[in-house]
Amino acid sequence: MALFIDPLTSQLIAMAVSFLVLAYALFKTYRVHSTVVDYRNAMKSAYMPLLALGIFMTITGIYGLLVWPLISSYNILFYDLYPILGIGLMSIAVSVKNDYKLEVLGFMGLLYGLVTIYYGVTGYLYNMTLEPIALLALYALTGLSSIFFYPVAVFLDNVKVSKVFLIIDAVLLILAALMAGYIGLEAVPSHLAGFAKWTPFV
Repeated sequence: MALFIDPLTSQLIAMAVSFLVLAYALFKTYRVHSTVVDYRNAMKSAYMPLLALGIFMTITGIYGLLVWPLISSYNILFYDLYPILGIGLMSIAVSVKNDYKLEVLGFMGLLYGLVTIYYGVTGYLYNMTLEPIALLALYALTGLSSIFFYPVAVFLDNVKVSKVFLIIDAVLLILAALMAGYIGLEAVPSHLAGFAKWTPFV
């Protein structure tokens, strides 16, 4: 028996909150004017929220992959990459907390960012969801924020790229969070109505 049927609303909200937390940490780090150690220390306050949200996203994303709670190919569109995002957030949190180098993790983010944009464009071309433009915007902004995390990672490692990448990535994360929040919160009323009489299978 499934624990629940459609966790997508809570997953989108968790995604939005995690992006805003990371953007907040990047803005906070941008205001620091000192050494690599100080930049890294400024990021460490995001450790627990990113770790907690990353764990939630990973577990529920793997659940989506295994149980297939969404109809038809929507499950592929939404759950192929969602647990990877959760793992990525956990990796950022652990790396920042333990002062691990971020460059290779940032490069992985760049690659997955390109894949994310591809999924979004494909979903848009197949006219998936009731709002394909919002879907495309969510995937494109999420992918771009992942791509721009690469120069952010290099900056946090050795300050050898421009500090402005912190702001660029933070803005992309905020825009992606707004899209995720919009799609997730908009679905709440219909989900509450649609599952009003649902009971667990016996």
